[in-house]
Amino acid sequence: MRKYYLTIFLLLVSLVTSFAQDRQFFTGFFPEVAITKKFKNDQKILFKIEHQDIFYNNSGDQRDEIQFTHYRTDLMGFYDFKLSPTKSVAFGVFHRIQEGANANRIIQQFASVNRLRGLKLAHRFRTDQTFTKGESLEIRLRYRIATEIPLSGSSLDPGEHYLLLSNEPIFSLQGGEFEIENRLVFSIGKLITSSQKLEWGLDYRTDKFIEEGFRTRLWAKVGYFYSF
Repeated sequence: MRKYYLTIFLLLVSLVTSFAQDRQFFTGFFPEVAITKKFKNDQKILFKIEHQDIFYNNSGDQRDEIQFTHYRTDLMGFYDFKLSPTKSVAFGVFHRIQEGANANRIIQQFASVNRLRGLKLAHRFRTDQTFTKGESLEIRLRYRIATEIPLSGSSLDPGEHYLLLSNEPIFSLQGGEFEIENRLVFSIGKLITSSQKLEWGLDYRTDKFIEEGFRTRLWAKVGYFYSF
């Protein structure tokens, strides 16, 4: 697995170098933990926490600063149930801890999985509504497509590694203003046991495509996932 660690490290270095001159760029560390409790009748409850710390900021009044600054901590919970073996619906709540006013969000989700010539594709459609004190209601529409590719054989068994690729455009409307964001994720994962996974990789986000001040964010991401 050393070659995969080296690949991720080299990608991180090259991307930071490429965007270091961008006025709207910052990078940092992004750990996440998700725990899923499964019930009968294909129902489950998921709790997830995400945390983001900025290491380097090259925008605004923090230009060219090496730092260790808390950016966001997100707490979320979902109730999910299957409509069929390949389709599910979920509803979630979300609380964000950040500088200034914290935020709350309501989430609605539809997900499906299909295979295209042996390639497993996961589709996720989300709508959400974000409430932040002192700001207008933000409404978003999101679509994520992801694929998980085993790196040893055609199926994934405990102890084996896999490649995870995903892309998610996000369309938002707030205070009468429309904006677009995109999230591209490249990760290497390991199925530790049938109920545990560990993933590490890069999460590259771009936004303000319409608003002045195009921004890029690059996160070194690591995640632990447990289900029971």
